[in-house]
Amino acid sequence: MINIEKEFESFKKSHGPKTFLRLSLFLNEFRQKYQKEKFQELLKKGNSQDVAHNKSRQSWVAFLGRQLENIILLFLKDVCEELGLRIIKGDTLKARLLNSEQSLVRRKIIVHFGQYSLLPDADLIIYRPFNNDIQIIAILSIKNSFRERYTETPFWKLKLMQDEITRPVKVFMITPDNDGEISFLVEGRPTKARIVMEYELDSIYLAREDFDGSQKVKSLQDLLEDLKLIANKY
Repeated sequence: MINIEKEFESFKKSHGPKTFLRLSLFLNEFRQKYQKEKFQELLKKGNSQDVAHNKSRQSWVAFLGRQLENIILLFLKDVCEELGLRIIKGDTLKARLLNSEQSLVRRKIIVHFGQYSLLPDADLIIYRPFNNDIQIIAILSIKNSFRERYTETPFWKLKLMQDEITRPVKVFMITPDNDGEISFLVEGRPTKARIVMEYELDSIYLAREDFDGSQKVKSLQDLLEDLKLIANKY
């Protein structure tokens, strides 16, 4: 099966500094290769062309759901290094054994509920290490679609705001919005999901080319400049 990391490295060599600005192009090119390979695989298994076509499309949606976090990590890794930032998966912080830096990251984003403490909804965490300490820059929540789950990330933003240590942490949503739940205004008005997320979160970055933007609803390419601005404040 086609390897997304190898494809990304090839894409990066071709597009150089503009790689980060072309996520939609990369995803579209990779989708075409993925579906073509999957289509041929399904034909060999005896599926009709129509069935193979539909199944290859469904397979892509499932694949993107599993891999979107890794794709975003691939795109942000080099950018973070250039800015002197580091990026880590939220799942890494769930391990029992953490190194000293990972432990610091965990302590700086933990949310307290009385006698209990929980990690927020954080797929990726961007932070800056300095003087044996770290500064959390942003938490990234990555979703393909929402399906009535649009209050999850805003809830964690509100909880982070309640503690002096976690209050400065930015919370960003990154999504291709596959179901079109927040991308467009309806008769000039945002959807319920968009209203909630746009109001509570620091920014929403859409990994798609077509959408109705605003000061907070932006293209994923805008994340690069926003990270630069945030990083320069510390």
